[in-house]
Amino acid sequence: MSVTTHPRETPDLTELATVIQTSLQSNFTHATAIVAQCPDLRQPPFNLAAPGLSGNAKVADIGGQPNLFPQPNMEAKYSMLSIAKDMQMSSRKGFLIGAGAAPWQDIGHNAELAPNFSWTSESQNWNLEDPGSLQLQNNTHVTEVKEDGSSACHSLASTNCALMMNLYGSEGISGPVIKITARARTGEGNFTNVIRDGLRAHYGEDKPISLGGVFLLKSGKAKFHVMPDFPRPEDLPFRDRKQLENEWIRYYLFEAPVVCLTVFHSADPENLGLRMEHTHCFETEGARKGGHYHYDVDGGQEVEYEAYLHPASTLYRIDPPY
Repeated sequence: MSVTTHPRETPDLTELATVIQTSLQSNFTHATAIVAQCPDLRQPPFNLAAPGLSGNAKVADIGGQPNLFPQPNMEAKYSMLSIAKDMQMSSRKGFLIGAGAAPWQDIGHNAELAPNFSWTSESQNWNLEDPGSLQLQNNTHVTEVKEDGSSACHSLASTNCALMMNLYGSEGISGPVIKITARARTGEGNFTNVIRDGLRAHYGEDKPISLGGVFLLKSGKAKFHVMPDFPRPEDLPFRDRKQLENEWIRYYLFEAPVVCLTVFHSADPENLGLRMEHTHCFETEGARKGGHYHYDVDGGQEVEYEAYLHPASTLYRIDPPY
C-alpha cells in the first residue's frame, strides 16, 4: 500500500486552548478550553484502552469514501496493527482510537467501527505473523443495523477494518491535554466543526493542525448514522450520493451519555483527499447507541460536551483511493 508522511503543526497547548475556547464561545453559551492533566481515560464514562493521549502522537487517514461509492471496494481490507507499523508506532507500547468502517471480512456484514485498543510487547520489532506476541487491551465497539431497523452496539475483538479509517495513535500515556467543556449551543455548527473552523481561521490553510481524542455527550440528544449491510449486487452501483445518504444510510437520535472518538484537521494543504472530520461513538451500557456523530439537536439548549484532545505531529496518508 502507498504510505506518505506529512508533518503537522503542533502549537503550544495553551495557545491551542485559547483559540479553541474563543471559537466555541461563539457557538455555545458556556465554553472553556484549558490545559489540564489527562484523567485516567480507562475509567468510566470513557472506558478507553489506555489512560491517556500522550506520547509520540500521530494520525492516519486510510482508504476513503471512494471505496464505498459508487460501489463498495471489497478489496479494501486492512489490519490496524499493520497500519500501526506503517505509522511508525512502537511494537513495545501503543494505543489507537478513531472512526471508520467495520471489518465485514470478520463479522460478515458492513457496519460502523469505533476502534479503541492498546498493546504492549517485549519485542522491539513488529511480528504481525504472530498476533499473540502482543498483549492487547481491546475495547473496540461496532454499531450495526439489525433486521428490524433498530441499531445495536457491542464490543468487537477484531483489530481489522475496511473501506476507510481515521486513526489517532499515541503511546497512551497520561500527560497534558486540552480539556474542553461546552454547553447550550447557540450557533449552527456542530461541536467538532466549530473547533476546526476556529483553528483554520487562526492558523490558515498553510498551517494544518490535526487533533484526536475523545469527547462525551454528557446531556442532550444528537443525530447519528449507521451504515447497514452492503446492498445486494443487483442493487449496485449507487445511482448517486443522494441515494446513498438518503435511502441507504440509517439515521438515529440518541440521548446522552455517548462516548465519541474523534480525529479532525483544520486544513489539507497537500490536497491529500483527507476526511476532514470523522467521529464514531459508542455506549458501554444498553447495547444500542453508537455510530457516526453528526450534530446535537433540539436547539442545543440541553446539550453538554466534555472533551480531551491532543495535537498530532505527523499525518500518514495510507492507501488513498485515487
